Amino acid sequence: MSTQLVWELVKKHNAFIRKSVNGTVLSAEPGNLANKSSYKYSGLANRTATVDVAAADGAVVVSKSSKKSKAGKLAGSIVKKNARRTNHAAGAEAVSAGRADLKHAAMARAAALHKGIRTAKAVSAQ
Repeated sequence: MSTQLVWELVKKHNAFIRKSVNGTVLSAEPGNLANKSSYKYSGLANRTATVDVAAADGAVVVSKSSKKSKAGKLAGSIVKKNARRTNHAAGAEAVSAGRADLKHAAMARAAALHKGIRTAKAVSAQ
């Protein structure tokens, strides 16, 4: 099936949609970097290559899955602890996965996660 057909089928009814009172429609699907319910960011419709940025054990994990690997399986992951290197790695993984349009979204997500980790470490140190 084409990605556009898949998006048309799942855009209004799927388990990951989060609707708010003011009309904003967000998405919690895996592979969605911006948490927006749109075709560009959809991890369900764009299964050929997805990029995921997550926080784990005080570090940011940048991973990608591609069509060569089974859909949804991680093809590789990189763990970086430096904020500048994490942002660069997130952008590079988005480009290498064939989704250069998601480079800035991946970098923004990595920066936000690293800032949250840094804040959590500062609070726990006190």
